[in-house]
Amino acid sequence: MPARESSTTAVQSRDQRVQDIPAPPAAKSKPRVAASGAAHPGQTSRIESSERSRETSFFDGSYFTPDDQGVLHRTGNTHPPLGYTIPRWRYVYNTTLVVLDTVMALLACCLVFLFNRDAYHSLLASHEPIDGIVGFLAIVCVSNLICLYLCKSYERHTMGEGYELYTKLINAQLLNFVMLCTATYIFKLGIPRTFTFLVPIFTLLLLIIERWLMRRSLHRNRRNGEYNYPTVIVGSPDGIRETIANLGENNSLGYDPIAICPITAIYKSTDADSPQHLVSVPFEAQTDFERKLKVLPLNSHLPQAAKRLNAQTVLISDVLTRDSETMRTLSLAVESMGIELALTTKVADIGGATLNMCNETSLPVLTAYLPQYSLKTRILKRIFDIILSTIAIIISSPIMAYVAFRVHHEDGGPAIYKQQRIGLYGRPFTLYKFRSMRVNADKEDKKLAQEMGAEHGILFKPKDDPRITKFGRFIRKTSLDEFPQFFNVFKGDMSLVGPRPQQQYEVDEYNALYSTRLLVKPGITGPWQVSGRSDLSQEESERLDVSYVENWSITGDIAILFKTVSAVLKGTGSY
Repeated sequence: MPARESSTTAVQSRDQRVQDIPAPPAAKSKPRVAASGAAHPGQTSRIESSERSRETSFFDGSYFTPDDQGVLHRTGNTHPPLGYTIPRWRYVYNTTLVVLDTVMALLACCLVFLFNRDAYHSLLASHEPIDGIVGFLAIVCVSNLICLYLCKSYERHTMGEGYELYTKLINAQLLNFVMLCTATYIFKLGIPRTFTFLVPIFTLLLLIIERWLMRRSLHRNRRNGEYNYPTVIVGSPDGIRETIANLGENNSLGYDPIAICPITAIYKSTDADSPQHLVSVPFEAQTDFERKLKVLPLNSHLPQAAKRLNAQTVLISDVLTRDSETMRTLSLAVESMGIELALTTKVADIGGATLNMCNETSLPVLTAYLPQYSLKTRILKRIFDIILSTIAIIISSPIMAYVAFRVHHEDGGPAIYKQQRIGLYGRPFTLYKFRSMRVNADKEDKKLAQEMGAEHGILFKPKDDPRITKFGRFIRKTSLDEFPQFFNVFKGDMSLVGPRPQQQYEVDEYNALYSTRLLVKPGITGPWQVSGRSDLSQEESERLDVSYVENWSITGDIAILFKTVSAVLKGTGSY
């Protein structure tokens, strides 16, 4: 890949000692000339896609952040951080809440024992492991914590809330009452009914007092500059200044600006519905606080630049609209890095995300959360990949040995074909396949495209490719050529389900929205493979890939795996 030029934007500070995180400019579109005759059916759509790509500077071919010299590190042993990076104070604060919530439940039990001494003595006299006093207290404490967790009283924004927090506490104790009644009935416990009724009530009263005191303590710490979430603000210069001022007056949200990304929208027509053309603009600092902020450009490196600054939130103040392609792309890129996406109410909702409204009077903020990009979901998907790929390797070993022998025996060339493909966040990796073409066939791609009058691009895969060997045609039809990729899945380069990995020249042609396929690991199979494969148009393929990135789930992956079996048996679009 040719080296990219880098540019460095200086931070607007008095002493000019802090430098911004630099990012290379958007990749220049390379002109392509048709071979001869009429244009290929997919060529018009590719040209239109290239035009759309030139209208935004957000994606330049990679999601990697350059170093201080502007160099993109696409290889090496370091891997992009995954999942939500939880600050240390959150662990301390939540642990304190869990301990205090347990203490409040125990105190509530003590108060109930004072009202019903006879029932207390009956529990005390019981020698059963559950019906006794210890068993009862354990059930109450565990039930209370589970209900508080299910009602989301331990989530990051619930900590500082007022009315909404108390509503969740009430809901938790209603659920606690139901759980205590259910446990008493299922396990036939000899617990007095007054206990199951009064314990949630007293627990609720004590929790309200406890959480009020903890919330006051949290707000006091935030006024002192502690217990905040480092935040990158994206918007117009005026919108950024207004947001900074509001956050300074209202510290209950816990957003601490550490960097900004000033942008503006340029419309190329007078039509109000015309697409946004977003560009970075200078930011003239007017206060000492603003001079300390780093200035970041708007491009695909913004999420990782924020991650390098240990940012917990990217806050959109204005400019971006809900139907903006950049908003859609940015939201996916930010969420995939484990950073919260927050929007002021000037910006509309984000489709496909779980939304939460923080109702602060001066600055209502809407936060968007994609559950599938949480750390626990990623770990579950990785375990899922390791287990199934291991089983697949063991079961298919005899088949792979036979295929390797036949491929090598046919023309004496190597059985395994290795090729550099682009994976998660644009990181290259070596993909393994059984060779289905003659040796060095990949070097003839452009020449073959010219001979066939086709465009050498993302979807160039001729139906009657003369380079395919006789046995290679069979393993392609049956997808046996993909079996070595189970080793890629086991290594962690790929997943069982995801968009197909592509080559660098294909990635260079991505527009901003289609580039979001780099935010998930590529897969052996995916929605493209089970929906027609090479028979699909470019628009259909792109739509399926982007939809998968926005909505993937473990259950959805399992469904795709089952559909893959049917697609392989039918052989639709496989050539």
